[in-house]
Amino acid sequence: MDSNELTGLIAAFLAALAFGSYGVPMKGEAATRVNVDPLVFQTYKATVVFLISSLLIVVNNLLANFESAGNEDPTAKTFNPWSIYDFTPWAFVSASMWVPGGTAGVYAIRRAGLAISVGIWSCVIVVLSFVWGVLVFDEKQRSGVRGALSALAVLCIGLCGIAYFSSFEAESKHTSKLWDKDTKHTEKENIEVRESTPLIELADAENENSMSLDFETYPHCGVPPHSHQTIHIDPPAFLCPDGKPQKHTINIPEFNIGIFMAVLNGVFAASIMVPLHYAPPNATQGIGYSMSFGIAAVVVVLAIWIMRWLFHSFLFLITERLWGDHIGSRNGTKVIVALKKGYNSLPSFHIREMWRPGLLSGLLYSVGNLMGIVSIQRLGNFMGYSLNQSSIIVSGLWGIFYYKEISGVLHMAGFLLSACVVFIGILLLSLEHVR
Repeated sequence: MDSNELTGLIAAFLAALAFGSYGVPMKGEAATRVNVDPLVFQTYKATVVFLISSLLIVVNNLLANFESAGNEDPTAKTFNPWSIYDFTPWAFVSASMWVPGGTAGVYAIRRAGLAISVGIWSCVIVVLSFVWGVLVFDEKQRSGVRGALSALAVLCIGLCGIAYFSSFEAESKHTSKLWDKDTKHTEKENIEVRESTPLIELADAENENSMSLDFETYPHCGVPPHSHQTIHIDPPAFLCPDGKPQKHTINIPEFNIGIFMAVLNGVFAASIMVPLHYAPPNATQGIGYSMSFGIAAVVVVLAIWIMRWLFHSFLFLITERLWGDHIGSRNGTKVIVALKKGYNSLPSFHIREMWRPGLLSGLLYSVGNLMGIVSIQRLGNFMGYSLNQSSIIVSGLWGIFYYKEISGVLHMAGFLLSACVVFIGILLLSLEHVR
């Protein structure tokens, strides 16, 4: 085994460890105590990705300048300096899929579970990536359609096993203990932890009447967060013929929504790197695309926050105009008050509680990305990409032994065996790819 292979194997191991662990803080003590909103957590991740990318670019440019000073042959360069002129707008396409997908992934982990969520979206990523390569980019297969279908069949068998054994959920002692501890907080402590808005608190005593369609803001009613709890959604009054949303409550099991969100994350994640095929070569060399992606991710997150604010404000304004809530005597006043109410309905960032888990999750994700790139460069697409997907085993171990998501030794063993079957399916499917 030469040094390249050894470096690639170490990088693949670190990538699998990071990708399988970055979801752990999403279901941790702090996130559970404050019931963090998925977009809030995704904002922390995007910010860290931008900061890590900026740091890597600074190091890359320093090494490039050092290399240029000591090497007169321009074709022998290992590092290429990056500037803002190398930014590619295609990064916005990638970020526009990564931010909503990552937000859905946070929801999936918190409501369906870490083990099953990562297992599902890993399978979706592999299958759709293969479809992108075959149908869109005309990549060839070694064994033709039959070999690809056989690999997909193995993958589906493993996925069915993951779904089946994940249904045997254990009551988490960790969560119950956390909830018991949380209910002992005094009112003063609760006020210190709770923040009413993501930016600054506005002097508005009408927060209790604020309208929100966010699934994460439902009342717990004294019951610990549980993946099979049911969400009760009251539609906006203007959508109800009788103007009484309480009579039209929609009841949806959280576990089902979590599974759907995991699939949605897989769909988006499988398409994130598609824009790389259309970006100019100078923008995708080395870690240049990661810098473009980091900038675009922060811009997209900010745009989604603004759209969410305007959406809630629009709902308040429409409700007032149709049902006469009398929030203002003039149209201009009504708009201002609606914007204020919409702002107050946004979830809190809970900075004191969430900056550590948010930083840790974003850091692990960035490390996984960097190590994944190194492993693919040293081991090739087949071996490097396939070994990275062993993160489903890592996340399964976290979900089983740390969060107690699955009960019974046989069910745990069945889940891990199913994860190994999925990994074999990924290997077979990757083997079909012809470089």
